[in-house]
Amino acid sequence: MGDALSLQVILILLTFVVITGLMIAKKLPTLLALPLLGIIIAVIAGVPFKTPLEEGGQTIMGHVIGAGSARLATTMIATILGGMFAKTIQKQGVSNAIVRKAAELAGDKPLVIAFVLTAAVSVVFSALGGAGAVIMVATIVIPLMLSAGIKPTAAAGCFLMGLGLGGLFNVANYQFYVDAIGMDMELVKSTSLVLGLISVAVTVVYILINVRGTSVRSTWTMPTGTTTNVVQKDVNIFALLAPIVPILLVFFFKLSTEVSLLTAVIYTILVTKPRDFIQITTSSLVEGIQDVAGVLGLMIGIGILLNGVAAEQTVSLMQPLISAVLPTSPVPYIILFTICAPLALYRGPLNLYGLGSGIANVMLAAGTLSPAAIGMALRSTGVVQGISDPTNTHNVIVCDFAKVDVNAVLKSTILYTVIITCGALIYTAITIF
Repeated sequence: MGDALSLQVILILLTFVVITGLMIAKKLPTLLALPLLGIIIAVIAGVPFKTPLEEGGQTIMGHVIGAGSARLATTMIATILGGMFAKTIQKQGVSNAIVRKAAELAGDKPLVIAFVLTAAVSVVFSALGGAGAVIMVATIVIPLMLSAGIKPTAAAGCFLMGLGLGGLFNVANYQFYVDAIGMDMELVKSTSLVLGLISVAVTVVYILINVRGTSVRSTWTMPTGTTTNVVQKDVNIFALLAPIVPILLVFFFKLSTEVSLLTAVIYTILVTKPRDFIQITTSSLVEGIQDVAGVLGLMIGIGILLNGVAAEQTVSLMQPLISAVLPTSPVPYIILFTICAPLALYRGPLNLYGLGSGIANVMLAAGTLSPAAIGMALRSTGVVQGISDPTNTHNVIVCDFAKVDVNAVLKSTILYTVIITCGALIYTAITIF
């Protein structure tokens, strides 16, 4: 029996390795890899394909695929409303206006430009998300940085550091940690502030080290065929505050993510173009759903993977192995996840939006670490993935605009993102572990 169990564990681990390799080699898209992985693991673990209804129990058809597809339903709603809000502030010219006003304030000093535009990017991406938004903002920010004499690698790095910082306060993402790992929403909010403060400090250091104080002017040409589809609009001060509305509602008024995002949509339209309320609301919802369709598909796959590894048969197989390798005290916890932080790259085992979603549930089942400790470990390593990962769509877009290799930006930012991870892990070890 022991040998049979060992063989099943080996097969599950090999499946993880093979799927990871296929994703890294771009032979299998993550959208298909995650649900496929969840089903294969369930099959190896011995979860029955289908059993008579009267027998009950978990099955691949019912628990893994059926319930798994809907597991992150609440997160999907938050994602749709987040996409709607992002499309609203984009259509009304709010995000465009924030970046341009920041550029006007920055003057022509490279360091000032880097600081101000990176801050503007972080504010914008606390509300925006998706490849279209990255293209829109990058068409403004990257040329301004390059024309000020900032080196292409540093310009791309500053943009991505700002994007990562803003993402920590994008409340549309918060529900995911609740549904996928079981973190408490209040903990998600409080640790976002801590991660944000650490990220701000490290981003300042990155800019000081990588951006020179003297300006060497350069020219920059818009890539052929690139369009932003953004019309410049006059935006009032109330509209410029729109990106922080959902943040204020979530953090200070304790409203749910969904209510906060919907309220922010209404607020933005009322302070920009109230006469076209119905038209803007409808178009923003439809276009917002289109923008996040890929993310919604990914979440269906993540849900299937989560239920595949959380099935009773899978847990009973993997629990002894995971229990043996997980740290049981704060210092090893910090060391292990800091050293392993690069495993969040390439949709690896510490990337919560990749294989990490499955690993997290196996960790939970092992019972060695609390949901808070596991969630913070993966949120922390997620900073490495969100900023430095060459396979991110936004990394590819930004590096293409800056005319720099994505791997060069990986090398430029990886040390800083690992430092952010380490800082967050230290905080977790002291206050939460």
